[in-house]
Amino acid sequence: MEKIYNLTETKFKTEEMSSALFDVEKQEKLLTKVEKIKRDNEDVSVTCIVLLVDSEQMPAKDGSYNVDLLGNPMFQYVVRACPSVPTCIKYNEGENILKAIKPYLKDTEYTLVLYSDTPLVTRANILNILDFAKAKGLNVCKLTRGYVFKNEYIKRVDEVYAPSTYYFEEEDFMMAVSYKQLYIISEILKNRIVSFHMQNGVYFKAPDSTYIDANVSIGAGTVIEPFVRMTGDTDVQENAFIGAGSTLINAKIFSGAKIYGAYIDGGIVMEKAKIRNGAKLLSQTAVKEGVEIGEDSIISNAIIEEYSMVGKNTIINYLNADERVSIGDNCKIVGTEEKPCVMQKGAKLEDMETLMQGVKVNEDVCIKMGEVLKAGDK
Repeated sequence: MEKIYNLTETKFKTEEMSSALFDVEKQEKLLTKVEKIKRDNEDVSVTCIVLLVDSEQMPAKDGSYNVDLLGNPMFQYVVRACPSVPTCIKYNEGENILKAIKPYLKDTEYTLVLYSDTPLVTRANILNILDFAKAKGLNVCKLTRGYVFKNEYIKRVDEVYAPSTYYFEEEDFMMAVSYKQLYIISEILKNRIVSFHMQNGVYFKAPDSTYIDANVSIGAGTVIEPFVRMTGDTDVQENAFIGAGSTLINAKIFSGAKIYGAYIDGGIVMEKAKIRNGAKLLSQTAVKEGVEIGEDSIISNAIIEEYSMVGKNTIINYLNADERVSIGDNCKIVGTEEKPCVMQKGAKLEDMETLMQGVKVNEDVCIKMGEVLKAGDK
């Protein structure tokens, strides 16, 4: 047995994620099949252990427990379900469970043991299970895939002999030991994610065609059209519009912004901005309030200030544009990190302009159609 993680020492990024998908109070409202035990004023004192099991039917370089599931390694969903930060250890099926966990017991009343191959498990369900075990005074509460042990009991025994199995929200304990099972689980999780956002006031016009990672956050009043894909740590604020065919990767979309079938990877779109169909906003790009980006334009490493406009089929790299700047169709702005292009307030490019690295267009200057400017020209 090899200990590979100690989560008391390592804080997962996902614990700080903006999405409230794993909010306990919201999860508890979804518990319907098992009668909930009224909670004591004090929480159950519990040590949490996650057993990292590797399935031969899911060959993966770093273990099947690390297989990606909607934007996270599979085992992290189990980690999130734990009411206290767990210790994760490698575990081989058939190994003596008490021998495996005893080195990691702490001075708590109970020890919760979960397996990494049950990513649908929720914290609300786990809290209900812990309350049940305490109310019934159980030394061992065997779950479909896991255990709750009373520490004073298991410290003095070496084997657990065929305890009765208790059943709680059995969908939560569905196992992913094959890629077919993982697919089924991913579909359930997708539906849970969409249902969660719907309950929080997000309108999906075609939820079956929408893909949303678990870490994505979406504000109330947002409308999402068909065939949208949102991944990574994307954060969409309230009352935004995400048009058909849009892809958002680690994007930040502010309130009231409208994305019409665009591709945004790491970009920031602020209040009331509009990104038209086919446009691409790439890394280190921010468009400020009221900015409009035309169809099929590609922008990277740029800051475009308030109420500016970019036309169709324009390519921009390394631009610092002040407010109310206007850039026409089919323009090329090719700055570099060392020598970005600059457009001051009210500057205007007509169609088919080219700005080379280091070009600065002064305030309210208009560059006529088709010109090619090098540094020092204007």
